Amino acid sequence: QESLEAQDSLNRQLIERMRDQMEALDRLNIALQEANRRLMTEREAERKALAQDLHDQIIQDLLSYNYDLEEAQNQLTDEEQRQNLAKIRDGIRQVVSSLRQICSDLRPPTIDSHGLSAAIRSLAHQWEEQNGIQVQLKIDPNLGRMPEPIELSVFRIVQEGLRNVRKHAKATLVKLSLRRTPTASLVVQLVDNGQGLLRPVDLVALSQEKHFGLVGISERVSLLGGSMKVNSPPGGGLELIIEIPSPYPSSMIN
Repeated sequence: QESLEAQDSLNRQLIERMRDQMEALDRLNIALQEANRRLMTEREAERKALAQDLHDQIIQDLLSYNYDLEEAQNQLTDEEQRQNLAKIRDGIRQVVSSLRQICSDLRPPTIDSHGLSAAIRSLAHQWEEQNGIQVQLKIDPNLGRMPEPIELSVFRIVQEGLRNVRKHAKATLVKLSLRRTPTASLVVQLVDNGQGLLRPVDLVALSQEKHFGLVGISERVSLLGGSMKVNSPPGGGLELIIEIPSPYPSSMIN
């Protein structure tokens, strides 16, 4: 009898110890997720500040210098010198164009004033023109606005998904859709007609091989409490389905 009681006491102690360890792991996981959220928020703030500095200072200075060069060019009578200045001015315009694209990548200019839908439309249009890959875009008209950190995270997810298509898929067509479900979840679906995957997705293996696209998307989705599915049919292509549970303010859910 005493032996059974001792064993029972030991079992209870082991169960309590395991419960304490599980609770400690849960607390650690929550703390790590919160730290990652803060880091992501800080990175977005830094990107916004850098984009603002580039736009308000460097780009404006370059445009001012270009205007001064135009004035100087108009005063020249030597045709060779005029052509040389014209080449310099053309180079400055190209630099300004590149800097504006960098600003757009750092901080989508439409997301603050017009929201996620407008930012995704702008991104899809620019990406299609730059890469020569057709984008069929479908956005739920009832998508609505979400809190800024969520809109930025979803934008980065789509941005990285398109970048992944450009780098690896060898696709000619991308279908991108964003929709709001009856339960107020947000579903993002990205499908391409490229070469697909030769083996099932293994995020650890992809990370070791320095293919960080899907890994980064998975991390962002996890921080939003969402889920990610990757399908690669035998005929080729890749389908990425992301669902984020109820990213809307409570006043918009009903």
